[in-house]
Amino acid sequence: MTLLSAPQQAELEKTVTRVVYFVEMQFTTGTQRLSSFNRTINWGGYDWSGLGQILRIEKVSESEGSDPKALTFAIAAAQASWLAVAVGPVEEYRGKPIKMYMCPMDESYVLIGLPVLCWRGIMDTAIINISGDEGGVQIKCETSAYALKRRPIFRINAAQHKMRYPGETGMDYLDDLIATPQRWLSRKFQAR
Repeated sequence: MTLLSAPQQAELEKTVTRVVYFVEMQFTTGTQRLSSFNRTINWGGYDWSGLGQILRIEKVSESEGSDPKALTFAIAAAQASWLAVAVGPVEEYRGKPIKMYMCPMDESYVLIGLPVLCWRGIMDTAIINISGDEGGVQIKCETSAYALKRRPIFRINAAQHKMRYPGETGMDYLDDLIATPQRWLSRKFQAR
C-alpha cells in the first residue's frame, strides 16, 4: 500500500487532479528515467525526461487472488536507443528491475511532496507496435510474483544425464525405481 502525505491526499481528493508518473528502468547499459509530464523534471538528483516519451501506461489492476498482473509501458520510438532495446538482445532488459513512482501536482504544476513508489517489477518482453495510439516500443513488465508461477527446470531424465556424463549409470535405474515401489520398513516395524 502506498502511503501519501496529507497534502498529497488532499490534492488527490479534489475534483481536478494533476498527477505525474515517474518510470525508472534499469537496463544493463544504464538506467533510464522517464516522466509522464510534458517537460523534464529534476527529482531525487536526476533528470526525469518528459516531452511525451511515455505514450501510455496500462491500467494497474489488483485482484483478490495471488495471480500476478502484468503492466505494459508504451514508449515513443522516435529515439533510436528505444528501437535498439526492442530489436536488440533480450539480455539488455529481461529480468531487470523497473519502478514506477507517482506524485500529485498543484495548479502551477509543482510537485506536492516527494513521489511515492506505486509499482515495482521486472521487464519481460519488448515489442515494436506501429498502430495508432497503441504505437511505440511496448515493454511488458511483470511483478516479482510472476517468477513463482514458472515451473522449475530441474527435472532430468536418463538420456539427458547420459549426454552430460556418459560414464555414469545411476539414472538408468530411475524408471524402474519409480515404476516398482519398494518396501523400506518391515511389516513388523510398520505394525507398531
